[in-house]
Amino acid sequence: MPPVTPVTDTLARLAGTVRDDVGALAAHVLTEIDAGLPDLGRDPRSRELLVGTIEGSLEGALAVLTGGGDPDDAPVPPAATEFARRLAQQGVPVTVVLRAYRLGQAAFQRELISRIEAAGLGTGDIVAAVGELSTVAFGYVDRISEAMVAVHQAERDGWVRRRDAARLAMVDAVLAGRGGTATEVERVLGHPVTGDHLAAVFWSDAADPGRALERAVAVVGEALGGGRAPLVVAPDGATLWVWFAGPLDPAVEIPDPDEVFVALGTPERELDGFRRSHRRARQAQAVVTAADPVDRRPVTAAAALGPLILLGGDVELLASWVQEVLGDLALDDEAHERLRDTVDAYLRSGGSLAGAAAELHLHRNSVQYRLRRAEQARGRPLADGRVDVEVALLACRVLGRVVLRGEG
Repeated sequence: MPPVTPVTDTLARLAGTVRDDVGALAAHVLTEIDAGLPDLGRDPRSRELLVGTIEGSLEGALAVLTGGGDPDDAPVPPAATEFARRLAQQGVPVTVVLRAYRLGQAAFQRELISRIEAAGLGTGDIVAAVGELSTVAFGYVDRISEAMVAVHQAERDGWVRRRDAARLAMVDAVLAGRGGTATEVERVLGHPVTGDHLAAVFWSDAADPGRALERAVAVVGEALGGGRAPLVVAPDGATLWVWFAGPLDPAVEIPDPDEVFVALGTPERELDGFRRSHRRARQAQAVVTAADPVDRRPVTAAAALGPLILLGGDVELLASWVQEVLGDLALDDEAHERLRDTVDAYLRSGGSLAGAAAELHLHRNSVQYRLRRAEQARGRPLADGRVDVEVALLACRVLGRVVLRGEG
């Protein structure tokens, strides 16, 4: 900041007259801030701190003008510091704090300029006095604003950490079957635990997982709809546990959340459903992470996994069973993958050649041919243990090569 121009005797004298009636100016500044920021400082304690901030800031600025001091050395009014902390705790953005100071500065300068113009000075002296006033006012407001922003940010960061820690502790308690009544839980979480829930687990291996996870939560939330902000807690730096409120459908199409994997639970209700949906999401996550990395789907709903949700992480045992059920149909190559896709479409269409042909964009004779090839690869008819075949094909579709057999 350039050196502050010394305050002229005239400006110091005029500032002294304002200082003698600072209460009236403080009331005027408060009126201006109320008009520009009608929602600021509505509760009694915040109002008291706002008034104290205005009075302390006017005293400080006038002291610089009358005493010729450097605005950078001006003390920060105690009320201003406390006001910044309180606004941070209430979630009021720091931009509102800065806006309030700019409104106050404008009212302050208008008052001083009106007195300069009424002092009978020559044009040159008026221009010089107004210039010096602006230099001091901007310097003082910059000094106090910077201090308030620092206090606001520190308090906000600390408050968010404390809030997040309290939320995570409560979530852990609720998931363990503790935590108290629904009302007590909601008071800590700031989120409804009655009504409908859809839990999700988000995780990422990105270089900056925090930002990637935040973006993914927003993408999934927008796709699901519901309107209300979700409950988000972070059990570690690369994972988020999320609960979306409202009757939501996890089967809706969700865009690929870049660099993030998402496991969706099942729609549930009330406090028990809050737990149950999360358990389903965690089970779905276990299935996804068991898959080969190249075969992992970015978004997986628990409902789409069927009995695989009970996998429990024993992929080796599941792979052995899949290969036993499918025989050579479980070979890991493109030819057998096409056969598996054909059988899968055929069985999901209720054994309809026409349905499978429409899904695969093939002639029904081609589907019939592939089904015969699939039975030859399996070594027995597809109708033999049909439910086992469907589950084994689901495992191939979800887990990929970790349950398939290499040609060697």
